[in-house]
Amino acid sequence: MNLFTDSKTPAILTIFLAVVGFYISTVVKEIRALPVLTYAFETTDAGATLTLKNVSLASLVPDTRFEIACVDQRAECLADLGGSFHQLGRVAPVSPANTLGSSDASGAVLRATLVPGAIVTLTVKAAGNMPLEFFYTAAKDDPQAVLLLDAHSPTALFVDNYFDIMVMAFVLALIGLASVILYPLLPRKSSAASTEAAE
Repeated sequence: MNLFTDSKTPAILTIFLAVVGFYISTVVKEIRALPVLTYAFETTDAGATLTLKNVSLASLVPDTRFEIACVDQRAECLADLGGSFHQLGRVAPVSPANTLGSSDASGAVLRATLVPGAIVTLTVKAAGNMPLEFFYTAAKDDPQAVLLLDAHSPTALFVDNYFDIMVMAFVLALIGLASVILYPLLPRKSSAASTEAAE
């Protein structure tokens, strides 16, 4: 019995797995080629918070530098947050020795070395109504290539969770394959029996 000629399901399943496999291989290639950071820049009327996460497999992001400032680069941009113009947050495994925040009224700077899985945040408060922006500045002496992805984009969500997605896809593929193989083996009423029952 040729299942591929008896049902469209195997063909659809094969195409789906081929597309998913190609996408996974492409993403993995990008991850291995460059360090990957996801960013989320949340702004409110009061200020902004920049969240960075290293989602690469084994790539260290050394001495990364991000800044938050006003769009027009004005000198009086940020408001005091109680002795400082910024608040720095980190989630293990980020070491305090690998994170540094500095700021003045014109802007805030975050410098950090991020291992895979590391998360850091930089929060500021705007002094006026001028919109805030963030930007990445590569080190002049040793510039590093970093792939930045919007944390809310489908690609970033896939990169950050692709191990879980791969496991789910594998399980679904097994279920689909088992269904395709077992369905023809299920007992069915013959057409004659169905006719007699109808009469």
